[in-house]
Formats: sequence, C-alpha cells, structure tokens
Amino acid sequence: MTDDTLVCDIKIVLFIRFAFGFLQNFNGSSKIRRLSYIYSIFFLLLLTALLLAHNELVALSYRIMALIEYLILFMISFLTKEEYIHQYYKLIHGLDTYPGAKKIFQNLENFLKVSFVLGLTNNLLCASFICFRYPKTCSIATPFFFVPIILHRLACDVGGYTLIMFISLLYSRVKLLRTYFDTKPANTAWDRYSVKQYINMYESLTNTIDISAVPVKVTVCFSMCSPSLVLSIN
Repeated sequence: MTDDTLVCDIKIVLFIRFAFGFLQNFNGSSKIRRLSYIYSIFFLLLLTALLLAHNELVALSYRIMALIEYLILFMISFLTKEEYIHQYYKLIHGLDTYPGAKKIFQNLENFLKVSFVLGLTNNLLCASFICFRYPKTCSIATPFFFVPIILHRLACDVGGYTLIMFISLLYSRVKLLRTYFDTKPANTAWDRYSVKQYINMYESLTNTIDISAVPVKVTVCFSMCSPSLVLSIN
C-alpha cells in the first residue's frame, strides 16, 4: 500500500455525489477537470431554476431556504473539491495497518454502500407515499412541481452523507485504538516504545479530525436547520 491508499473503497459514493453536482478532484487531463467544473455549475443552475420556478405545491420562501441548504453543501464541495474526504480516508500507518484493521474497514465499506443505497431508497419511498396519499401532487398536470422537490431532497441527502462517512470512520478507528489498548495485559508494564506508539496513533487520529473539522461543522449546522420541502407541500 502507498501513502495515498484509502482505508476502503468510496469511489461509488463520491461518483454519485458528483452526479448531484458535488465537485470531485479527478486525476485526469485538464479537459476532464474543466468538464467536471462545468457539469457541477450546470447542475447548480438547473436545480436553482427548478426550485425558483413557479410551484403551486410549496411556497417560495421554503424553496429559497431549501436552495440555500443545497448551495452551502455545493460551496463546501466546490471550494475543497472534497480533498478533505480523501485526506480523512487516507491510510494511517500504525493505526490503520494494525492486525484486524482490514476486516473492520471491509465492514465499514459495506456499511457505507448499504446505508447510502438505503438513504436514496428511503427518499423514493417517501415520494411514492406522498403520491399515494396526495394523488393530485403526482398527476400528469403537476410533475414539474413535484420533481424539483424530490431532486432537491436527494441532492441534499447525498451532500450531507459526509457526516455518516466521517462518524463511521471515526468509530472504526477508535475501535482499532481500543483494540490495541486492550491487547496489552493489565499486569504488563508498558515500555517507552509502546507508550510512544500509542501516543502517535492517538495524535494521528486527532489530526485527521482537524482536517475535516470546518466542513463537517458547517454541514452539521445547515443540515439541522434546513427545511423539508416535502413537509411543506400545501
């Protein structure tokens, strides 16, 4: 493994995030990077136009607040190109290479994929329930009003998924740190090397938290204060 190796495969999650306008740092030609910028901006403009267009289901004030929610998530991604996610998931030698880490990170990868799919499925089921409960919202005459609401909810859930990514990896690394600590018998004296190794592992863990501190705090703040367009349907 190289220093740029990630603890688990998150390419699928990041690609779907890009599909919803969240910019990624593609390691390709300058043409590919320019196209990624153009696509992200295009998706933002498209969603903006859909949300601000005349809509009989949701009041304009709610739609503006919802647009601000997506815009904040978009700007975090656009300014950072999600490098902080790669830095956070980068392999930490000494901690992430501890015996048993491979199994823990494999479970983490499976959890991320399953929870991501379940999150998207939950939104689609919610949309289906609304169509069943309020048939007029999904009638042939009003799809233009309802589709932007679902698209916005999917985009914001995908944008806010970084919180789950960070909490789950933090849990996995703390579990590894605890495992390392528990493997030392209680009646065994720690030598200088063992103490230094444990301190280095702990410092490496805290450094990864510092890397993502600002983006995560902003995401948490606006995710908790954001309105639900689905619940705002007249």
